[in-house]
Amino acid sequence: MKRKVLVMAAIIISSQLHAQDSSNVKQLDEVIVTANKVEQKQSSTGKMVTVINQETLQRNAGKTLSEIINYQAGIFINGANNNAGTNPDVYLRGAGTGNTLILIDGIPVGDPSNINNTFDLNMISLGQVERVEILKGAQSTLWGSDAVAGVINIITKKAGKNVISPTAMLSYGTYQTFRGNLGLNGSIKKFSYHLVYDYINTGGFPVAHDSTGKMNFKKDDFKQNSFQANLKYQFNDHFSMKAFSNMSKYHGSTDPGAFQNDKDDYFNNKNALQNVELLYTKKGMQIHLSQSFTQSTRSYLNDSASVSGFDMYSKGDYHGKTSNTELFGNFALTKNTKLVSGIQRLTQQTDQHYLSISMYGPYETALGDSAKANNIAMYHSLLITGIQWFDMEAGFRYNHHSIYGNNLTYTLNPSYHISDFVKLFINISSAYKIPSLYQLYSEYGNKNLSPEKSTNYEIGLQVFAKNKQSNFRAAAFKRDIKDLFVFYTDPNTYASMYINRDKQHDFGFELESTIGIFKKSSWINNLTYIDGEGENGGVKIKNLYRRPNFIMSSTFITVLTKGFTFSPSFRFIGERLRGTYDAGPEKMPAYYTLDLYFGYALSKKCKAFMDLRNITNQEYFDIVGYNSKRFNMMTGISLLF
Repeated sequence: MKRKVLVMAAIIISSQLHAQDSSNVKQLDEVIVTANKVEQKQSSTGKMVTVINQETLQRNAGKTLSEIINYQAGIFINGANNNAGTNPDVYLRGAGTGNTLILIDGIPVGDPSNINNTFDLNMISLGQVERVEILKGAQSTLWGSDAVAGVINIITKKAGKNVISPTAMLSYGTYQTFRGNLGLNGSIKKFSYHLVYDYINTGGFPVAHDSTGKMNFKKDDFKQNSFQANLKYQFNDHFSMKAFSNMSKYHGSTDPGAFQNDKDDYFNNKNALQNVELLYTKKGMQIHLSQSFTQSTRSYLNDSASVSGFDMYSKGDYHGKTSNTELFGNFALTKNTKLVSGIQRLTQQTDQHYLSISMYGPYETALGDSAKANNIAMYHSLLITGIQWFDMEAGFRYNHHSIYGNNLTYTLNPSYHISDFVKLFINISSAYKIPSLYQLYSEYGNKNLSPEKSTNYEIGLQVFAKNKQSNFRAAAFKRDIKDLFVFYTDPNTYASMYINRDKQHDFGFELESTIGIFKKSSWINNLTYIDGEGENGGVKIKNLYRRPNFIMSSTFITVLTKGFTFSPSFRFIGERLRGTYDAGPEKMPAYYTLDLYFGYALSKKCKAFMDLRNITNQEYFDIVGYNSKRFNMMTGISLLF
């Protein structure tokens, strides 16, 4: 069955690209910044970059950012379709959580209070985002730690050209969900601004699954407030300053575990990111100096004897602070070569406290604010473009960690244009992941940990139609990781700690296509196959827990009449191994979802939409014992005053 699905999907994706001209389909050769920290056309880089543009975001206005990213090739976000407030776990190309670096406007935003230094995507509301760039493969040379499987760069909205331009969006849907945002942007001489406030309130549904259907589990609600400001002042033709602030907080109720209901289990999360950047530009040169501060706070409270889990009372408080200082620039050495160079200093700190009371008595752990570490890095990358149809990036990064010492990464990424419309690319690069503060300082911590080290191999082919409005891309990859962070328990003493051990070998391929059909339609498809295994002392084990081997997505977009857009979407998730401690069978069953989107432009300044999701009302579980969304819908209106 799996073989038949793979063959059919491959046939669909590799369909005839040179369909009829699609003048209303957005051109695919967009300008990107994440691949090499310079503005360039997608066709001029040999890296795998996917852009989720503003048009796509507007067409998915009823979804969360995690749900939209979850539709992209090579990505599976566990929890994206669960109740609001569920922490989304990002698995990119089968790599574990914490191996995908999240950026906001190029700023790393990992949370040092988390065990794996992961960032909570719930903190970014869709109304704050201009576009998303997803860069795949090992990217530590330019982006540093955690960029093992790739980078997701969330690029926020900037100012408009008018003096003042208000915007608004209101939507309502299933689970008594209300979403709204108000924005204000404009330019006044040398000063420009963009301000946006987002609000979400939902009655939700039970986090945990009632397998009997008779226990009347409570609904778990969620409420979020977010504010973002982007400011810029242009001193002269060469020198400008930008200031950015994003503050988000949310709270809600949850359940203590799979199949377990609790009437008094709550969480409160906050995140604040502030950044100031100075930019100097001159012909053939750009220099950036930025300073950012990120603070995150997570708290959990269960204060009720009604809980059906282990604890009668538990409370956790987790605080993380990150400071990032970076100076980098790109310099034109010749007409066809550029040098990207930079230095970065990253400091992280955490303060944590946990208390639980059970039938066995109290249990308490703490990490004081002395749990901290810093990294100083230097990187250089040479970019060659347009020499005899040949492009290349070659670079290295030297990193010094205050506890474990030094490590080095490299990138070699040549690409060759076989013709104006066909490009072959190869990427051989290394990456690393530093140990988290919890892995270094907790009661299980080990300051002798070395970083996880990986090597990535990638080869691919990209084909553009003549009008660059249709596109096909195929890539195969292999990733080898060594010195993994492993939680180890001594079988004799039962003492536990984190150690470096094991190897991981992952491989797979991706197929992507966008096909322009007639004049007002496009068909977007992607297919991903991933496999892998761990290795310890020569013993191999299948361990891609919670990660599907096979994912397929297909979206058709058409303008039926003037101003009216219709878009069905299909997504198939293959079988996957359950988590080590998850309930249920060893293999979780495959599932599919079908969505429908309707959009209508009432005028140039007013658009209405209806988003119907999981219209066949599939019951499925990304984690056994925790509910995912059944049939649900959002309808709303966006306004530009």
